[in-house]
Amino acid sequence: AVVSTQSGHYGRADNISETDVLGSDHWGVIYQSDEDSDGSSGDEDEQRAEFNRKWYVRHPDCCEFDEISDSSDSTPVPSEPEQDSEIGFYGEVCDSFKAGYAIQKDIDNVLIEVNASKHAYNISVADQLMHSTRALLELCPEVKEFPKYVQYFGPMFMKLAKDRDSQMVILDEIETWALERCRVQDAQRILHILYNDDVLEESNILEWYEGAGDDVKSSVAKFIVWLKEAEEESSESD
Repeated sequence: AVVSTQSGHYGRADNISETDVLGSDHWGVIYQSDEDSDGSSGDEDEQRAEFNRKWYVRHPDCCEFDEISDSSDSTPVPSEPEQDSEIGFYGEVCDSFKAGYAIQKDIDNVLIEVNASKHAYNISVADQLMHSTRALLELCPEVKEFPKYVQYFGPMFMKLAKDRDSQMVILDEIETWALERCRVQDAQRILHILYNDDVLEESNILEWYEGAGDDVKSSVAKFIVWLKEAEEESSESD
């Protein structure tokens, strides 16, 4: 089996139970292959290509395993070196974020850890920012607690996202996360907090909004109206 933990790590394991891999208080994804239990089905690349993409997810608040899908050609399988690198990097970012926030470590030291992982896994700057954004969103359990997390992580993101292109990466990842996690209703609050804490600039939010999907557009519409009105008032005062 190939195992993905909640922090994003993948690894191979045979003849193990879900509890052995995940523990009693954690969740993850287990990819079940069609290979024989004796592991004699050829090299690893061939084995991975033959995965039947059947998996079970253990939810944090549930002790059962729910079958999500039987097969899908679009399901990503971590078979390429690039995918393995991104999975490993994301896992380390999650670990660094969680540990840093728990003890309120100097955020510059957290950034040093993230940059070290970036170089170790040969990750691009854009992918570093994308995975860091996802790690922040996943770390915060409820949107009402997001201001506390942005207060801590905000200075790091301000250093990583100083220009238009990097802020677009953050905005695109927020949209992707909101749709994947069925958290579209939280997108407006998240954008407002990041704007108030100077992580995202008004002009970049407005530009991103024009190309956003309909569901997210509808969710953040009131915030966008407020932004435009604030911009008009600022222009008039000048």
